[in-house]
Amino acid sequence: MDELRAALAIARKDIRNFSRYKWSMFATLFIPLYQGVIPAFLFGAAFAVGGRVIGLESAIGTDNLSGFIFMGGVIAGLVSTTFWAMAMSLRWEMDLGTLEPTWLTPTRHDTILIGRAIFGIAQFMVGQLMLFAVGIAFFGLHFSLNIVYALPALLVAVVAMLGVAYLLAGIVLVIREANFFVDCTNFLYGIASGVSFPITFLPLVLQPLALLLPTTYAMDLLRQHALGARPLFDPTLEYVGLIATTLLVFPVGRWAFARAERTMRIRGTLGQY
Repeated sequence: MDELRAALAIARKDIRNFSRYKWSMFATLFIPLYQGVIPAFLFGAAFAVGGRVIGLESAIGTDNLSGFIFMGGVIAGLVSTTFWAMAMSLRWEMDLGTLEPTWLTPTRHDTILIGRAIFGIAQFMVGQLMLFAVGIAFFGLHFSLNIVYALPALLVAVVAMLGVAYLLAGIVLVIREANFFVDCTNFLYGIASGVSFPITFLPLVLQPLALLLPTTYAMDLLRQHALGARPLFDPTLEYVGLIATTLLVFPVGRWAFARAERTMRIRGTLGQY
């Protein structure tokens, strides 16, 4: 219970700091829209024939381009939250010089990431509501109410991405200069999850790697329920894949984070950045 209170206190602190800088807050919430969703939508619309995206319909069974792109924005936002709001937050603590005193508090160190995850999920949900509002108002976004059936898949994906955040946080602690690493892996992880196009369009050598990511299955289930898109596999098998990869990545992430923390203790590098 004490650790939960500590995690909530960390989340409240982050929300308070985030809301104090209004322009930065709005820019952060709209980054997925103007850097990812809108360019992808306009690029796809440029190749429409008579208003129909024939290639997309042939690939996944629906020509709902706006739905395809905006649903991709949901998983892209979850991935981005994991990489930047959770894992990279430790690097920002290093920049501010507050990581070492934070590490000396009696709170468990993985609780710090749980607090960042709560803040990140709150930020993610507000950002997605704004994203959908803009999509419906200006880009003809429409989808089935069956999207609610994808919520269990999204919740499992959140747990999986917490495991990914532990893994990334361990790497950030060890390499310290992590901006380039986080930026590149965030992009590649999103692409491999199929947020911008079906993973069947990836090179054959990369497609098995995409199937190792829990977000690939969450992405497919979300589009299936929201758009009626043709799934890669039977939905039951996709849930099995999602749960199996989550059960794999979460303990691996916790182990990597603990290992990195132990390495830092031995080397005495916590205060070096």
